[in-house]
Amino acid sequence: MTITVKFDENNQIVPFSNEKKITINDSPFLLFLASAGMCAAYYAREFIQNRQLPLENVTIIETILYNNLTHMAENINIHVELPESFPVKYKNAIKSAIAGCTVKRHLSNPPSFEIETSLD
Repeated sequence: MTITVKFDENNQIVPFSNEKKITINDSPFLLFLASAGMCAAYYAREFIQNRQLPLENVTIIETILYNNLTHMAENINIHVELPESFPVKYKNAIKSAIAGCTVKRHLSNPPSFEIETSLD
């Protein structure tokens, strides 16, 4: 499965799956998966704008390796498409900035979940 995240004309983050815009009405699992790419896009945008570089032609491609037997994502790869004009000197720095994504950090060290009802 692939999720592509782009920036619109107002530099807003817009995720797509199968060329269809992902919205709040999509499945919770798709929203969950998209949040990793959107988080990467958020950190990429902050990095790029702080250096007054253009966001045009910057795209995040999130590839999810999904296990159909366990119904679990086994690997999430974040690929950052940068324009040719992007300064090579920032290549490792933008990767480090994106690695700070809070969604990624939570997936690396997941919280525990508790389920309760009003009858408990």
